[in-house]
Amino acid sequence: MSNVTILIFNALIAFSILVQAQRGQIPMATLPSSDEVKQWWEQVRVAGAEAAKAAGQKEEMLKKKRVPRAYVPDDEDELLSKIDREKMDAEITRTTGNYLGLLGEGKEKGYRVPVPDNRVIVLHGAPARYTNAARKAKEQGTIVVLVEFRTDGTIKVLKIVRGLGFGLNEQAVAAVQKIIFLPEIKDGTFVKMSSNLEFSFNLY
Repeated sequence: MSNVTILIFNALIAFSILVQAQRGQIPMATLPSSDEVKQWWEQVRVAGAEAAKAAGQKEEMLKKKRVPRAYVPDDEDELLSKIDREKMDAEITRTTGNYLGLLGEGKEKGYRVPVPDNRVIVLHGAPARYTNAARKAKEQGTIVVLVEFRTDGTIKVLKIVRGLGFGLNEQAVAAVQKIIFLPEIKDGTFVKMSSNLEFSFNLY
């Protein structure tokens, strides 16, 4: 199991990720493999892109709904209408479920991943949100969360290494759970990887 630090910077609503892990798209198959495995891998690539797109579209709509210096609810989903929210959440659930299902299918069938060794590839990451209580208290700082990127494409929070108050720890954990990624690859198989994620909250 490798241990790296992934830095996530959040300034109100901004999100960036500086990684030893990568961020982007799932690579094409480049190693020798059967047609069946190549077909499966292409389905994984398409499904991963669709899941990231669905999650990204919701973030974009939330971004457009925000008004600078205006009140923003702690649950930013409230910025969306119930119909839009339910529609987007259903699409995120569908596409993410399809992607994770394909990763599981590869494991069940004993497929070898047809790409060279690679670190975790982050397909989508959402920003951690400031809470209104933290804004009023002018709480600033960095939260460090130890997580495990699992082989099935899910992520588990192991512990809060360094936290803040006013509900910011919970917001950081919520952001972690929205990450969509391709697991680390070693010798043709997915392997788990532990990492510290850092969420910085800064007021300007």
